[in-house]
Amino acid sequence: MKYKVLYRKYRPDDFENIIGQDYIIKTLKNSIIHNNISHAYIFSGPRGTGKTTTAKVFSKAINCLEPVDGSPCGKCDFCTNFHDNPDIIEIDAASNNGVDEIRGLIENVKLTPTNGKYKVYIIDEVHMLSTSAFNALLLTLEEPPAHSIFILATTNIENVPITILSRCQRFDFQKIKVSDIVKRLKEICKLENINIDDDALEEIAYLSEGGMRDALSLLDQLSKNADKITLDLIEKQIKTISQKGINDLIQTIEDNDVDKFLNLVNEYRNRAVDYKSLIKKIIDVVSNKAKNYKINGQYNRLQFTDYKNMILSLADSLSKININVDSYTILEMILLEYFNTDKEIKKSSVEKEVKKEEYIENNQTDTDENKIESSINDNLEEFINIRINNCFVEAKKTALEQAKKDLKNYLTISNNGKTKAVLEDSNVVAASTSYLILTTNNKHNVDMANKMSLEIENDIEKENIGKYKLVFIGEDRWNQEKEKYITNLKNKKEYKYIEEKVLESKTEINDVFDKDKVEII
Repeated sequence: MKYKVLYRKYRPDDFENIIGQDYIIKTLKNSIIHNNISHAYIFSGPRGTGKTTTAKVFSKAINCLEPVDGSPCGKCDFCTNFHDNPDIIEIDAASNNGVDEIRGLIENVKLTPTNGKYKVYIIDEVHMLSTSAFNALLLTLEEPPAHSIFILATTNIENVPITILSRCQRFDFQKIKVSDIVKRLKEICKLENINIDDDALEEIAYLSEGGMRDALSLLDQLSKNADKITLDLIEKQIKTISQKGINDLIQTIEDNDVDKFLNLVNEYRNRAVDYKSLIKKIIDVVSNKAKNYKINGQYNRLQFTDYKNMILSLADSLSKININVDSYTILEMILLEYFNTDKEIKKSSVEKEVKKEEYIENNQTDTDENKIESSINDNLEEFINIRINNCFVEAKKTALEQAKKDLKNYLTISNNGKTKAVLEDSNVVAASTSYLILTTNNKHNVDMANKMSLEIENDIEKENIGKYKLVFIGEDRWNQEKEKYITNLKNKKEYKYIEEKVLESKTEINDVFDKDKVEII
Protein backbone atom coordinates (compact mmCIF):
# COMPACT_ATOMS: atom_id res chain seq x y z
CA MET A 1 0.00 0.00 0.00
CA LYS A 2 1.32 3.45 -0.96
CA TYR A 3 2.59 5.47 2.02
CA LYS A 4 0.55 8.52 2.96
CA VAL A 5 2.17 11.37 4.87
CA LEU A 6 0.73 11.99 8.32
CA TYR A 7 -0.74 15.44 7.71
CA ARG A 8 -2.76 14.04 4.78
CA LYS A 9 -3.62 10.79 6.52
CA TYR A 10 -4.99 12.57 9.58
CA ARG A 11 -6.57 15.57 7.89
CA PRO A 12 -9.99 16.04 9.57
CA ASP A 13 -13.06 15.20 7.53
CA ASP A 14 -15.56 16.48 10.09
CA PHE A 15 -15.86 19.51 12.37
CA GLU A 16 -15.20 17.56 15.56
CA ASN A 17 -11.57 16.80 14.65
CA ILE A 18 -10.63 20.37 13.73
CA ILE A 19 -8.74 21.68 16.75
CA GLY A 20 -8.03 25.17 18.01
CA GLN A 21 -10.80 27.02 16.13
CA ASP A 22 -13.82 26.37 18.36
CA TYR A 23 -15.58 29.71 17.80
CA ILE A 24 -15.36 29.45 14.00
CA ILE A 25 -16.57 25.84 13.96
CA LYS A 26 -19.49 26.64 16.25
CA THR A 27 -20.54 29.61 14.09
CA LEU A 28 -20.38 27.61 10.85
CA LYS A 29 -22.34 24.70 12.35
CA ASN A 30 -25.05 27.07 13.61
CA SER A 31 -25.35 28.65 10.17
CA ILE A 32 -26.04 25.17 8.74
CA ILE A 33 -28.52 24.26 11.49
CA HIS A 34 -30.46 27.50 10.97
CA ASN A 35 -30.05 27.46 7.17
CA ASN A 36 -28.35 30.85 7.30
CA ILE A 37 -25.56 30.27 4.81
CA SER A 38 -23.69 33.19 3.26
CA HIS A 39 -22.75 33.32 -0.43
CA ALA A 40 -19.08 34.18 0.24
CA TYR A 41 -16.60 33.57 3.07
CA ILE A 42 -12.99 34.49 3.63
CA PHE A 43 -10.79 32.45 5.97
CA SER A 44 -7.60 34.20 7.04
CA GLY A 45 -4.80 33.13 9.37
CA PRO A 46 -1.34 31.53 9.66
CA ARG A 47 -0.39 28.46 7.66
CA GLY A 48 -1.47 25.04 8.90
CA THR A 49 -4.26 26.30 11.17
CA GLY A 50 -7.12 24.56 9.32
CA LYS A 51 -8.42 27.10 6.79
CA THR A 52 -8.62 24.81 3.75
CA THR A 53 -9.65 21.81 5.86
CA THR A 54 -12.50 23.80 7.41
CA ALA A 55 -13.56 24.98 3.94
CA LYS A 56 -13.77 21.38 2.71
CA VAL A 57 -15.67 20.11 5.76
CA PHE A 58 -18.07 23.06 5.50
CA SER A 59 -18.60 22.25 1.80
CA LYS A 60 -19.41 18.67 2.74
CA ALA A 61 -21.76 19.71 5.54
CA ILE A 62 -23.87 22.15 3.50
CA ASN A 63 -24.38 19.47 0.83
CA CYS A 64 -24.89 16.57 3.24
CA LEU A 65 -28.25 14.87 2.80
CA GLU A 66 -28.66 14.18 6.53
CA PRO A 67 -26.46 16.58 8.56
CA VAL A 68 -26.18 15.95 12.31
CA ASP A 69 -26.10 19.13 14.45
CA GLY A 70 -24.54 21.02 11.55
CA SER A 71 -21.89 18.36 10.84
CA PRO A 72 -21.75 16.03 7.83
CA CYS A 73 -23.17 12.59 8.55
CA GLY A 74 -20.33 10.80 6.75
CA LYS A 75 -22.73 8.11 5.48
CA CYS A 76 -24.83 9.62 2.69
CA ASP A 77 -23.85 9.43 -1.01
CA PHE A 78 -22.50 12.98 -1.04
CA CYS A 79 -20.30 12.43 2.04
CA THR A 80 -18.90 9.09 0.89
CA ASN A 81 -18.12 10.41 -2.60
CA PHE A 82 -16.98 13.86 -1.47
CA HIS A 83 -13.37 13.66 -2.71
CA ASP A 84 -14.46 12.85 -6.28
CA ASN A 85 -17.32 15.34 -6.35
CA PRO A 86 -17.30 17.76 -9.32
CA ASP A 87 -19.37 20.28 -7.36
CA ILE A 88 -16.42 21.09 -5.07
CA ILE A 89 -13.89 23.12 -7.05
CA GLU A 90 -10.57 23.93 -5.41
CA ILE A 91 -8.31 26.53 -7.04
CA ASP A 92 -4.75 27.45 -6.10
CA ALA A 93 -4.50 31.19 -6.70
CA ALA A 94 -0.72 31.07 -6.37
CA SER A 95 -0.46 29.31 -9.75
CA ASN A 96 -3.82 30.35 -11.26
CA ASN A 97 -3.81 34.05 -10.53
CA GLY A 98 -4.58 35.60 -13.91
CA VAL A 99 -7.77 37.21 -15.16
CA ASP A 100 -8.32 34.41 -17.72
CA GLU A 101 -8.50 31.75 -15.00
CA ILE A 102 -11.05 33.82 -13.04
CA ARG A 103 -13.14 34.41 -16.17
CA GLY A 104 -13.20 30.65 -16.75
CA LEU A 105 -14.37 30.19 -13.14
CA ILE A 106 -17.11 32.79 -13.61
CA GLU A 107 -18.41 30.92 -16.66
CA ASN A 108 -18.46 27.70 -14.63
CA VAL A 109 -20.43 29.38 -11.84
CA LYS A 110 -23.49 29.60 -14.09
CA LEU A 111 -23.74 25.81 -14.26
CA THR A 112 -25.99 24.10 -11.72
CA PRO A 113 -24.63 21.49 -9.27
CA THR A 114 -24.30 17.92 -10.52
CA ASN A 115 -24.95 16.09 -7.24
CA GLY A 116 -25.37 18.42 -4.29
CA LYS A 117 -27.33 21.52 -3.39
CA TYR A 118 -24.40 23.89 -3.87
CA LYS A 119 -21.37 24.31 -6.08
CA VAL A 120 -18.55 25.42 -3.76
CA TYR A 121 -15.46 27.28 -5.02
CA ILE A 122 -12.48 27.15 -2.64
CA ILE A 123 -9.81 29.65 -3.73
CA ASP A 124 -6.64 29.05 -1.75
CA GLU A 125 -4.01 31.81 -1.25
CA VAL A 126 -6.47 34.28 -2.76
CA HIS A 127 -4.18 37.23 -2.00
CA MET A 128 -1.99 36.04 -4.91
CA LEU A 129 -4.61 37.01 -7.51
CA SER A 130 -3.71 39.87 -9.82
CA THR A 131 -5.54 43.19 -9.65
CA SER A 132 -7.41 42.44 -12.87
CA ALA A 133 -8.38 39.01 -11.55
CA PHE A 134 -9.78 40.55 -8.36
CA ASN A 135 -11.74 43.07 -10.43
CA ALA A 136 -13.20 40.27 -12.57
CA LEU A 137 -14.27 38.41 -9.39
CA LEU A 138 -16.04 41.38 -7.81
CA LEU A 139 -19.41 41.22 -9.58
CA THR A 140 -19.73 37.46 -9.14
CA LEU A 141 -19.02 37.78 -5.41
CA GLU A 142 -21.62 40.56 -5.21
CA GLU A 143 -24.45 38.61 -6.87
CA PRO A 144 -23.54 34.92 -7.37
CA PRO A 145 -26.15 32.36 -8.47
CA ALA A 146 -28.11 30.93 -5.54
CA HIS A 147 -26.44 27.57 -5.97
CA SER A 148 -22.87 28.92 -5.73
CA ILE A 149 -20.77 29.58 -2.63
CA PHE A 150 -17.25 31.04 -2.54
CA ILE A 151 -14.73 30.30 0.21
CA LEU A 152 -11.53 32.32 -0.07
CA ALA A 153 -8.50 31.36 2.03
CA THR A 154 -5.42 33.50 2.67
CA THR A 155 -2.37 33.77 4.90
CA ASN A 156 -2.02 37.45 4.03
CA ILE A 157 -5.33 39.25 4.57
CA GLU A 158 -3.65 42.67 4.18
CA ASN A 159 -3.13 42.04 0.45
CA VAL A 160 -6.79 41.30 -0.24
CA PRO A 161 -8.62 44.38 -1.58
CA ILE A 162 -11.22 45.90 0.72
CA THR A 163 -13.75 45.60 -2.10
CA ILE A 164 -13.39 41.80 -1.85
CA LEU A 165 -13.41 41.73 1.95
CA SER A 166 -16.61 43.77 2.14
CA ARG A 167 -18.44 41.14 0.09
CA CYS A 168 -17.40 38.21 2.31
CA GLN A 169 -18.16 36.94 5.78
CA ARG A 170 -14.74 36.94 7.45
CA PHE A 171 -13.29 34.38 9.87
CA ASP A 172 -9.83 34.84 11.39
CA PHE A 173 -8.10 31.57 12.27
CA GLN A 174 -5.73 31.66 15.25
CA LYS A 175 -2.50 29.79 15.89
CA ILE A 176 -3.28 26.52 17.63
CA LYS A 177 -2.22 26.34 21.28
CA VAL A 178 0.81 24.18 22.11
CA SER A 179 -1.28 22.11 24.55
CA ASP A 180 -3.85 21.34 21.83
CA ILE A 181 -1.15 20.32 19.35
CA VAL A 182 0.52 18.08 21.95
CA LYS A 183 -2.79 16.38 22.73
CA ARG A 184 -3.44 15.65 19.06
CA LEU A 185 0.13 14.46 18.44
CA LYS A 186 -0.15 12.02 21.35
CA GLU A 187 -3.28 10.51 19.80
CA ILE A 188 -1.58 10.09 16.43
CA CYS A 189 1.61 8.66 17.94
CA LYS A 190 -0.47 6.04 19.69
CA LEU A 191 -2.26 5.11 16.46
CA GLU A 192 1.02 5.01 14.51
CA ASN A 193 3.02 3.25 17.26
CA ILE A 194 5.54 6.10 17.38
CA ASN A 195 7.73 6.04 20.50
CA ILE A 196 8.28 9.62 21.65
CA ASP A 197 9.17 11.44 24.89
CA ASP A 198 6.79 14.04 26.33
CA ASP A 199 9.39 16.83 26.19
CA ALA A 200 9.99 15.97 22.52
CA LEU A 201 6.25 16.37 21.85
CA GLU A 202 6.36 19.79 23.51
CA GLU A 203 9.33 20.79 21.36
CA ILE A 204 7.64 19.71 18.13
CA ALA A 205 4.53 21.66 19.10
CA TYR A 206 6.64 24.74 19.85
CA LEU A 207 8.58 24.48 16.58
CA SER A 208 5.35 24.20 14.59
CA GLU A 209 4.50 27.81 15.58
CA GLY A 210 0.81 27.07 15.99
CA GLY A 211 0.37 25.05 12.78
CA MET A 212 -0.97 21.51 13.01
CA ARG A 213 0.24 20.64 9.52
CA ASP A 214 3.81 21.68 10.34
CA ALA A 215 3.70 19.67 13.57
CA LEU A 216 2.61 16.52 11.75
CA SER A 217 5.19 17.01 8.99
CA LEU A 218 7.93 17.34 11.60
CA LEU A 219 6.70 14.27 13.50
CA ASP A 220 6.63 12.34 10.21
CA GLN A 221 10.20 13.36 9.39
CA LEU A 222 11.59 12.49 12.82
CA SER A 223 9.81 9.14 13.07
CA LYS A 224 11.75 7.90 10.02
CA ASN A 225 15.16 8.58 11.60
CA ALA A 226 15.02 6.78 14.94
CA ASP A 227 13.18 4.11 16.91
CA LYS A 228 12.45 6.70 19.60
CA ILE A 229 12.04 10.45 19.23
CA THR A 230 13.85 12.32 22.01
CA LEU A 231 14.60 15.97 22.66
CA ASP A 232 18.25 15.32 21.89
CA LEU A 233 17.30 13.85 18.50
CA ILE A 234 15.22 16.92 17.67
CA GLU A 235 18.07 19.26 18.60
CA LYS A 236 20.46 17.38 16.31
CA GLN A 237 18.09 16.82 13.39
CA ILE A 238 16.20 20.11 13.33
CA LYS A 239 19.14 22.26 14.52
CA THR A 240 17.15 23.74 17.39
CA ILE A 241 17.80 24.27 21.09
CA SER A 242 15.84 23.07 24.11
CA GLN A 243 14.07 25.29 26.60
CA LYS A 244 16.73 24.38 29.18
CA GLY A 245 19.42 25.59 26.80
CA ILE A 246 17.66 28.94 26.41
CA ASN A 247 17.28 29.29 30.19
CA ASP A 248 20.99 28.54 30.64
CA LEU A 249 21.89 31.24 28.11
CA ILE A 250 19.76 33.89 29.84
CA GLN A 251 21.11 32.80 33.23
CA THR A 252 24.66 33.60 32.10
CA ILE A 253 23.54 37.19 31.49
CA GLU A 254 21.82 37.46 34.87
CA ASP A 255 24.92 35.96 36.54
CA ASN A 256 27.19 38.31 34.57
CA ASP A 257 29.22 35.29 33.40
CA VAL A 258 30.68 36.50 30.09
CA ASP A 259 32.94 33.49 29.48
CA LYS A 260 30.13 30.97 29.86
CA PHE A 261 27.87 33.12 27.65
CA LEU A 262 30.40 33.23 24.81
CA ASN A 263 31.01 29.49 25.10
CA LEU A 264 27.30 28.75 24.78
CA VAL A 265 26.91 31.06 21.76
CA ASN A 266 29.89 29.38 20.07
CA GLU A 267 28.36 25.97 20.81
CA TYR A 268 25.09 26.99 19.15
CA ARG A 269 27.00 28.49 16.22
CA ASN A 270 29.01 25.28 15.71
CA ARG A 271 25.87 23.16 15.93
CA ALA A 272 24.25 25.43 13.31
CA VAL A 273 21.23 26.04 15.56
CA ASP A 274 18.55 27.83 13.56
CA TYR A 275 18.99 31.51 14.42
CA LYS A 276 15.37 32.48 13.89
CA SER A 277 14.12 29.72 16.19
CA LEU A 278 16.78 30.62 18.78
CA ILE A 279 15.83 34.31 18.84
CA LYS A 280 12.11 33.55 19.14
CA LYS A 281 12.77 31.29 22.13
CA ILE A 282 15.01 33.87 23.80
CA ILE A 283 12.31 36.52 23.33
CA ASP A 284 9.72 34.21 24.91
CA VAL A 285 11.90 33.60 27.98
CA VAL A 286 12.95 37.25 28.35
CA SER A 287 9.37 38.50 27.99
CA ASN A 288 8.33 36.18 30.85
CA LYS A 289 11.20 37.57 32.92
CA ALA A 290 10.00 41.12 32.23
CA LYS A 291 6.43 40.22 33.21
CA ASN A 292 7.61 38.60 36.44
CA TYR A 293 9.59 41.74 37.19
CA LYS A 294 6.48 43.90 36.84
CA ILE A 295 3.87 41.56 38.33
CA ASN A 296 5.56 39.42 40.97
CA GLY A 297 8.60 41.47 41.94
CA GLN A 298 11.06 38.73 40.93
CA TYR A 299 14.31 40.66 40.73
CA ASN A 300 17.91 39.95 39.74
CA ARG A 301 20.81 41.95 38.35
CA LEU A 302 18.79 43.11 35.31
CA GLN A 303 15.99 45.69 35.39
CA PHE A 304 12.70 45.74 33.49
CA THR A 305 14.07 48.23 30.97
CA ASP A 306 16.99 45.88 30.27
CA TYR A 307 14.60 43.06 29.42
CA LYS A 308 12.42 45.35 27.30
CA ASN A 309 15.35 46.73 25.30
CA MET A 310 16.75 43.23 24.89
CA ILE A 311 13.47 42.04 23.34
CA LEU A 312 13.27 45.01 20.96
CA SER A 313 16.88 44.58 19.83
CA LEU A 314 16.51 40.83 19.30
CA ALA A 315 13.28 41.28 17.34
CA ASP A 316 14.99 43.87 15.16
CA SER A 317 17.87 41.45 14.51
CA LEU A 318 15.47 39.03 12.78
CA SER A 319 15.30 41.47 9.85
CA LYS A 320 19.08 41.24 9.49
CA ILE A 321 19.26 37.45 9.03
CA ASN A 322 19.69 37.65 5.27
CA ILE A 323 22.49 40.22 5.25
CA ASN A 324 26.07 39.07 4.72
CA VAL A 325 26.95 39.02 8.42
CA ASP A 326 27.17 36.09 10.83
CA SER A 327 23.85 36.17 12.69
CA TYR A 328 25.52 34.95 15.86
CA THR A 329 27.83 37.95 15.82
CA ILE A 330 24.73 40.15 15.92
CA LEU A 331 23.41 38.08 18.84
CA GLU A 332 26.68 38.46 20.75
CA MET A 333 26.81 42.22 20.24
CA ILE A 334 23.21 42.65 21.39
CA LEU A 335 23.47 40.55 24.55
CA LEU A 336 27.01 41.53 25.58
CA GLU A 337 25.61 45.01 26.24
CA TYR A 338 23.88 43.61 29.33
CA PHE A 339 27.06 42.32 30.97
CA ASN A 340 29.05 44.33 33.49
CA THR A 341 32.73 43.78 32.64
CA ASP A 342 34.15 46.12 35.30
CA LYS A 343 36.53 43.83 37.20
CA GLU A 344 36.19 45.96 40.33
CA ILE A 345 32.46 45.25 40.60
CA LYS A 346 31.08 41.95 41.84
CA LYS A 347 28.42 40.04 39.97
CA SER A 348 25.49 40.21 42.34
CA SER A 349 23.66 43.35 43.38
CA VAL A 350 24.25 42.49 47.05
CA GLU A 351 27.99 42.29 46.47
CA LYS A 352 27.88 45.61 44.62
CA GLU A 353 26.31 47.29 47.63
CA VAL A 354 29.06 45.86 49.86
CA LYS A 355 31.71 47.08 47.41
CA LYS A 356 30.24 50.58 47.46
CA GLU A 357 30.25 50.70 51.26
CA GLU A 358 33.84 49.42 51.37
CA TYR A 359 34.89 52.13 48.91
CA ILE A 360 33.38 54.88 51.04
CA GLU A 361 34.94 53.50 54.22
CA ASN A 362 38.41 53.01 52.70
CA ASN A 363 38.53 56.49 51.21
CA GLN A 364 37.27 58.16 54.41
CA THR A 365 34.92 60.44 52.48
CA ASP A 366 33.36 63.10 54.68
CA THR A 367 30.77 64.61 52.35
CA ASP A 368 27.18 64.89 53.57
CA GLU A 369 26.03 62.87 50.55
CA ASN A 370 28.21 59.87 51.37
CA LYS A 371 27.23 60.03 55.04
CA ILE A 372 23.59 60.04 54.05
CA GLU A 373 24.04 57.22 51.53
CA SER A 374 25.83 55.06 54.08
CA SER A 375 23.20 55.76 56.71
CA ILE A 376 20.40 54.84 54.29
CA ASN A 377 21.65 51.27 54.26
CA ASP A 378 22.15 51.19 58.03
CA ASN A 379 18.99 53.05 59.10
CA LEU A 380 16.51 52.64 56.30
CA GLU A 381 13.41 53.13 58.44
CA GLU A 382 14.79 56.35 59.97
CA PHE A 383 15.66 57.58 56.50
CA ILE A 384 12.06 57.01 55.37
CA ASN A 385 10.57 58.68 58.46
CA ILE A 386 12.76 61.78 58.16
CA ARG A 387 12.10 62.27 54.46
CA ILE A 388 8.35 61.87 54.94
CA ASN A 389 8.54 64.44 57.70
CA ASN A 390 10.56 66.90 55.61
CA CYS A 391 8.26 66.52 52.61
CA PHE A 392 5.23 67.39 54.71
CA VAL A 393 6.81 70.58 56.10
CA GLU A 394 5.92 72.48 52.92
CA ALA A 395 3.93 69.95 50.88
CA LYS A 396 1.46 71.55 48.46
CA LYS A 397 -0.88 70.44 45.71
CA THR A 398 0.81 72.70 43.18
CA ALA A 399 4.17 71.11 44.00
CA LEU A 400 2.63 67.66 43.51
CA GLU A 401 1.34 68.58 40.05
CA GLN A 402 4.72 70.01 39.06
CA ALA A 403 6.58 66.95 40.37
CA LYS A 404 4.41 64.62 38.30
CA LYS A 405 5.19 66.65 35.17
CA ASP A 406 8.91 66.70 35.99
CA LEU A 407 9.15 62.93 36.49
CA LYS A 408 7.15 62.28 33.33
CA ASN A 409 9.60 64.50 31.46
CA TYR A 410 12.53 62.68 33.03
CA LEU A 411 11.21 59.26 31.94
CA THR A 412 10.94 60.59 28.40
CA ILE A 413 14.50 61.91 28.04
CA SER A 414 16.66 59.80 30.38
CA ASN A 415 18.78 56.90 29.09
CA ASN A 416 19.40 55.46 32.56
CA GLY A 417 17.43 52.22 32.38
CA LYS A 418 18.06 51.29 36.00
CA THR A 419 16.64 54.48 37.54
CA LYS A 420 13.84 54.74 34.99
CA ALA A 421 12.68 51.21 35.85
CA VAL A 422 12.26 52.20 39.50
CA LEU A 423 10.28 55.36 38.69
CA GLU A 424 8.09 53.57 36.14
CA ASP A 425 6.92 51.32 38.98
CA SER A 426 6.19 54.26 41.32
CA ASN A 427 3.62 57.03 41.78
CA VAL A 428 4.17 60.47 43.32
CA VAL A 429 1.61 60.99 46.11
CA ALA A 430 2.96 64.05 47.95
CA ALA A 431 5.47 66.76 47.12
CA SER A 432 7.11 69.99 48.24
CA THR A 433 9.55 72.00 46.16
CA SER A 434 12.39 69.85 47.52
CA TYR A 435 10.94 66.50 48.63
CA LEU A 436 8.82 63.82 46.94
CA ILE A 437 6.97 60.86 48.47
CA LEU A 438 6.39 58.00 46.03
CA THR A 439 4.48 54.75 46.47
CA THR A 440 5.42 51.36 45.09
CA ASN A 441 3.81 48.02 45.79
CA ASN A 442 6.35 45.31 46.53
CA LYS A 443 8.26 45.51 49.86
CA HIS A 444 11.45 44.54 48.06
CA ASN A 445 10.83 47.38 45.58
CA VAL A 446 10.56 49.89 48.45
CA ASP A 447 13.88 48.90 50.04
CA MET A 448 15.68 48.78 46.71
CA ALA A 449 14.23 52.12 45.55
CA ASN A 450 15.21 53.93 48.76
CA LYS A 451 18.75 52.58 48.56
CA MET A 452 18.90 53.91 45.00
CA SER A 453 17.32 57.26 45.89
CA LEU A 454 20.54 59.28 45.74
CA GLU A 455 21.44 57.76 42.37
CA ILE A 456 17.98 58.62 41.04
CA GLU A 457 18.14 62.16 42.44
CA ASN A 458 21.53 62.79 40.83
CA ASP A 459 20.30 61.55 37.46
CA ILE A 460 17.17 63.74 37.64
CA GLU A 461 19.34 66.75 38.43
CA LYS A 462 21.82 65.84 35.68
CA GLU A 463 18.97 65.94 33.16
CA ASN A 464 18.13 69.50 34.36
CA ILE A 465 14.69 68.37 35.51
CA GLY A 466 14.96 69.65 39.08
CA LYS A 467 16.57 69.02 42.44
CA TYR A 468 14.45 66.66 44.48
CA LYS A 469 14.95 64.36 47.46
CA LEU A 470 12.94 61.16 47.12
CA VAL A 471 11.48 58.66 49.55
CA PHE A 472 9.61 55.48 48.59
CA ILE A 473 6.91 53.77 50.68
CA GLY A 474 4.33 51.06 50.14
CA GLU A 475 0.62 51.64 49.56
CA ASP A 476 -0.25 50.47 53.08
CA ARG A 477 2.26 52.84 54.61
CA TRP A 478 0.85 55.72 52.58
CA ASN A 479 -2.66 54.94 53.78
CA GLN A 480 -1.37 55.17 57.36
CA GLU A 481 0.27 58.51 56.60
CA LYS A 482 -3.02 59.82 55.23
CA GLU A 483 -4.77 58.82 58.44
CA LYS A 484 -2.12 60.64 60.46
CA TYR A 485 -2.61 63.65 58.18
CA ILE A 486 -6.32 63.81 59.02
CA THR A 487 -5.61 63.61 62.75
CA ASN A 488 -2.86 66.21 62.71
CA LEU A 489 -4.85 68.55 60.51
CA LYS A 490 -7.55 68.64 63.19
CA ASN A 491 -4.95 69.27 65.92
CA LYS A 492 -3.30 72.13 63.95
CA LYS A 493 0.24 70.92 64.54
CA GLU A 494 3.28 71.69 62.40
CA TYR A 495 6.14 69.74 60.91
CA LYS A 496 9.74 70.82 61.52
CA TYR A 497 12.72 70.00 59.32
CA ILE A 498 15.13 67.28 60.45
CA GLU A 499 18.68 67.41 59.11
CA GLU A 500 19.54 64.28 57.15
CA LYS A 501 23.19 64.22 58.11
CA VAL A 502 22.17 63.10 61.62
CA LEU A 503 20.11 60.18 60.41
CA GLU A 504 21.87 57.81 62.79
CA SER A 505 20.41 59.54 65.83
CA LYS A 506 16.93 58.85 67.12
CA THR A 507 14.58 61.69 66.24
CA GLU A 508 10.95 62.03 67.21
CA ILE A 509 8.74 63.17 64.34
CA ASN A 510 5.86 65.54 65.07
CA ASP A 511 3.17 65.18 62.44
CA VAL A 512 1.29 68.32 61.47
CA PHE A 513 -0.31 69.55 58.28
CA ASP A 514 -1.97 72.67 56.92
CA LYS A 515 -5.08 71.89 54.94
CA ASP A 516 -3.60 73.15 51.64
CA LYS A 517 -0.37 71.17 51.94
CA VAL A 518 -1.18 67.63 50.83
CA GLU A 519 -3.50 66.21 48.24
CA ILE A 520 -4.95 62.90 49.37
CA ILE A 521 -4.94 60.44 46.46
